[in-house]
Amino acid sequence: MSDDKWKDSYDDWKLASPYDDGPERDHEDYDIDILDGRGRCWRCGESWYVSNEEINAELDRQARYHDDMEREERKQWWRDRFAPLLDPIKSLKRRLFEWHLRRQFPGHVEDDIPF
Repeated sequence: MSDDKWKDSYDDWKLASPYDDGPERDHEDYDIDILDGRGRCWRCGESWYVSNEEINAELDRQARYHDDMEREERKQWWRDRFAPLLDPIKSLKRRLFEWHLRRQFPGHVEDDIPF
């Protein structure tokens, strides 16, 4: 006689849903709604009330994100204003550098392949 109990447990394991972890499922990917204090899992859709510490952490994260976005928008505003002024200067610097290289290495031609 052979013991075939392992086949039943293997079939259960193979047919189980990857989202079926039972009641002790760890929700790693979830959103927190700070208005009603509920968390919602992205994967399984389960929702629950979150603790005050989690709500405060979410508020801090949103505040940091807002500050970072404001900083980036200010940088972009200044870039948009000064880029037209700086582009000719950069072009002039590049031309002066190329002129300097041509004077230092008169036989050098950019199209020459060294091999």
